[in-house]
Amino acid sequence: MSNKSNVVVGIALAAAAGAAIGFLFAPEKGEDLRKKVKQNANTWADELLAAINKGKNNAQQIADDAQNKAKSWKNKAKDEYEDVADTANRKVGSALGAM
Repeated sequence: MSNKSNVVVGIALAAAAGAAIGFLFAPEKGEDLRKKVKQNANTWADELLAAINKGKNNAQQIADDAQNKAKSWKNKAKDEYEDVADTANRKVGSALGAM
């Protein structure tokens, strides 16, 4: 995992642990407490999943951009090569014609 991924997971786990401790010390009935824990766990899971999906989408976009740039650079290099080759062929043809 990357450092950013580790940070996100660490924050999520720390938040979950803090909330769990808070719930344990809250003066509520067990049933109400379990409902709250379940609701918060579902919310956190949804938020974490959304963050992971956003990260995947960003990574895919970066990969697509890099691939497009590489193709562009390849085409530019090919065009430059063809220009240089044409110029060289013309000069060689001129030199041979002058003989």
